[in-house]
Amino acid sequence: MEAVGKIVTSLLLNLALLLPCLSAAVSSNHLSMSSGRRFADVERHCQSVLASAADLRADADRASVRLHQLSFTDGDWSQDAGQAPLLPFHGSRADAAAAGPELLEAVQLASFKVTDMDMAPSRGASTAFEVRGILSLTITHNCCCCSNAERRASPEFELSPGFARLHVLLQGVYTETRSGGESVLCMVGDAVLPVRSSNDSTDPWDWAKNHHGGESKFEPPVVADGNILLVLRYPKTSTLTTRAVRGEMTSTSATSDVAYFDNIRLVSQISFGYDSSYQYQPEDAVDGCSDDHPLFHDAGATELLNRGAASPCDMDMVDQFASGSQMMEVIPNWNCKGTDAFCTSVGPFETTSRATQDMAALTRSAIAVQGVQCKPTASIDGTPAARFTAVFRYVPPWEHQPTAARRTGLSGMTLSAEGVWNASTGRVCMVACLGGGEEAACHHRVTLSIRRMFSMTRRGINIGQITAMDGSHAPLLFQQRTPRVSYIYTKVEQARELLRRSEPTGLRDTFVAKSLLSYPNIAGFADDLVGLSVLADDLNLRFRCVEKQPFVPEWIDGSFLELQIFSVGDLVGRYSEEFQQQFQGRSNSLVEYTQRVQQLGRVHAAVQKQQMLNVSAELTASRNNFLSPSPVMSLEGVYNPEDGRMYLIGCRKVHAPWRVLMRRRDDLEEGMDCSIEMTVEYPPTTTRWLISRTAKVSVASTRDEDDPLYFNETELRTLPVVYREQRCDFLTEPMVEGLLCATMLSAAIAATVCQLRHIKSHADVAPYVSLVMLGVQALGYSLTLVTDAKMLPAWPTPRHKSYYYPDHPGWNMDSSVKALTLVALLLTARLAHKVWRSRAKARARSPLVPGRVPGDGAVLLCCLAVHLGGLSFVLAGHQLSTNGMSRVIYDEAQRMCARVAVVGRYAGVVKEWFLIAQVIGNALWRVNCKPLAARYYAGLTAVWLLPHVYGYLRPPVASSYYSEARDDVMDFYSKVSAVVVPVVGFVLALVVYVQQRWNYKIVGWAMKTDQKNKLQHVY
Repeated sequence: MEAVGKIVTSLLLNLALLLPCLSAAVSSNHLSMSSGRRFADVERHCQSVLASAADLRADADRASVRLHQLSFTDGDWSQDAGQAPLLPFHGSRADAAAAGPELLEAVQLASFKVTDMDMAPSRGASTAFEVRGILSLTITHNCCCCSNAERRASPEFELSPGFARLHVLLQGVYTETRSGGESVLCMVGDAVLPVRSSNDSTDPWDWAKNHHGGESKFEPPVVADGNILLVLRYPKTSTLTTRAVRGEMTSTSATSDVAYFDNIRLVSQISFGYDSSYQYQPEDAVDGCSDDHPLFHDAGATELLNRGAASPCDMDMVDQFASGSQMMEVIPNWNCKGTDAFCTSVGPFETTSRATQDMAALTRSAIAVQGVQCKPTASIDGTPAARFTAVFRYVPPWEHQPTAARRTGLSGMTLSAEGVWNASTGRVCMVACLGGGEEAACHHRVTLSIRRMFSMTRRGINIGQITAMDGSHAPLLFQQRTPRVSYIYTKVEQARELLRRSEPTGLRDTFVAKSLLSYPNIAGFADDLVGLSVLADDLNLRFRCVEKQPFVPEWIDGSFLELQIFSVGDLVGRYSEEFQQQFQGRSNSLVEYTQRVQQLGRVHAAVQKQQMLNVSAELTASRNNFLSPSPVMSLEGVYNPEDGRMYLIGCRKVHAPWRVLMRRRDDLEEGMDCSIEMTVEYPPTTTRWLISRTAKVSVASTRDEDDPLYFNETELRTLPVVYREQRCDFLTEPMVEGLLCATMLSAAIAATVCQLRHIKSHADVAPYVSLVMLGVQALGYSLTLVTDAKMLPAWPTPRHKSYYYPDHPGWNMDSSVKALTLVALLLTARLAHKVWRSRAKARARSPLVPGRVPGDGAVLLCCLAVHLGGLSFVLAGHQLSTNGMSRVIYDEAQRMCARVAVVGRYAGVVKEWFLIAQVIGNALWRVNCKPLAARYYAGLTAVWLLPHVYGYLRPPVASSYYSEARDDVMDFYSKVSAVVVPVVGFVLALVVYVQQRWNYKIVGWAMKTDQKNKLQHVY
């Protein structure tokens, strides 16, 4: 054994001495990786990459920087045409491309994240660093954030209707080419791949479409695969033509293998943020920009850009775009001269799936401006200048805009651009390259400008134009609708003519109404600017979820309309006391602030001179797949604060083929139909509970009935209007309701105490008090305590509010209400206990005639029958009312929620009709006494009448969001119950009074003479 030990020790020592020599003898082109089970595969598959790799310097401090630079999110991926697709895609919108232009089209997104990177080789120089990462491939319609690659322990495959995602875990090497032009990632990966169908079907994913991916127990057939190779190439220097990350993912399996797939190609923009590695071209490379379009003729913009910004990179346009992707709407080019196809083309962009040779599709498109960077510089003469770079992405109407705004891929739908800010014109001229930036595709120009003057048909702030140097396409115009500073009224005279034609009718035009009613105005404000700003807020309107309106474009379904006020008088936008601080806090706004103050200084004089106020507004419609509401109509007119009426002239875009629009060019104003009149009647600011809180809006076309653009007069219904001075009601309402509950509970406690004294002085009537009646009250008190519900009857409220008043932190109203509820519950329980003991004593005195002692069994059954019948009647009425009202209730889940709401409200009715049990008991027991004290049943009835009186007097509840309160059927139910419930409660109290006074005689008259001896008597 000793000899064996010496031999083993000698071998270990020799091996320890030999290892450093072996390590030193390894060529620098081979990896000395000590961890990971896949690095033999990496050396084999990445041999060509390693052979051309340069030596790398270890720099552990830059590991985090490289992690960011090598990662990208929401790039594009595509697959070569073949017989082995990688991912299935199906669901409710799987065939969107073939179903029509109104359905969203699926996009393929790729995200890659480097999770680990070892930049400290253990010995000497190295040509490669060890890296690990994860690749996420996604197909989706409208999931803008679901392609992010997050760290995970194992590969995954996810499939659901309208969504598919594959996660590939990767490990490999980072290298740099000897020429220094590229950084390369070569990695092998593991994934769980879906298995294609092996039958003779032409669709390899028929199993996915048959199961629809929505079954919770369905497990898609998958196979584990480790034969995946990914190669990503990054340019070391970012320029106009080298700003793309390109990659290829291939399968190293045999083509006959079930896990084999056709090649996947990846492309994305380089991630900026940690350094400014972008290199601009010489300034003389940018020329040929065109700004002869009338949209660019705005001297105010030039003056502001020349004088207002301390640095060109501090301009508003840069501030807006640098914060993230911004959407700019495509607008028609009415100066275009050519064929329909030429004038309705989408500029240089290459659309692959659906035709866009249609003006309606063109005007529904958008341009996403991404990755804006600005570098201050100076021109030859020393004037301030700046270099700009950005990516312009075309977003067709069938693509989800929030998703498109996050995409970073480069393709025929993108323009990579860079240029110079020209101090003499105040515009940015940029040279642009289509797609990934090949020099052969860099024959496009982009002009950007900021406009400061706005009008009825020109509502854009940032104006852009894309042109071709060779004239291969018509100029493509786009703008961003963000009004600022100044507005030019062009339709005021037309609106005043509409006012003169309108004959004053109705209550608001009488002398008494004019004396008592007031409407939104600027009175009461020391500063006219603040008054105009508040008035603009008060004039905003939101409309109920309405059915299709004739003036709303067909492609907007289920719209939620909103009337937004842009300007009132000379005030554009809003004004507050923080206005000056906000402007003075920004380095680029001193001149803008000065100009705006000078402009607003004319407001006071203008307000005093004219009773009518000029207004401009916009009617918008919300749609789920848009970042912001879509403009439907531009409006301009006058508002009369004396009678609360507003008269507006509207202009809407005309969505028609180009040849039709060109024939009607003289009939339209810059492609807009301005033959629209709108009148608005606002509710008064006083007598809020006597007059409806909704505004009356009428929209009509002044065209002839045989005109294709004509539409019938339409009445719109708004949500209840709450003016700013009335919004304090939302703060005081919890306090008022809390005091009301405390008052009700105090009165109920006093009434219960009176009843206890009554049965104490009249012990013989105690058995005739209904225990069911007391049980209903006790159950109501208990549910209030257990479920934290309100004591008040159910009425529409925008949200649950506790009875806590923030201005009185020492007084918690909720605690007071709960304490009073507990006292009322204990007193009710005490009263029930006395009634139960009195019945027990009565049975003991008459053991042979148990029927003479009142019992609540029959009373309980009758009460249940009455309430079940009432609930069934209400539910049946609710069901009949909701039939055909798809605009209010859309699916079975919402129908069920509505039924639950009805049942909940009826439960509140049971509490208020607590006397039903006593009425039934008095009739069954044929009482000839007064079981209930008048102060008890009359007092409790008055207690439940009190909240209904408050409900009539309280200001109406208004919510700008869809809720149960906005359901017409529930509103109707609330209004009916507000009348029926208190009336029935009063009738029940009256019946109890009649029964306790004449019940014995009434029953005696109704019965035969031989049965009169069966009448029960008191003890």
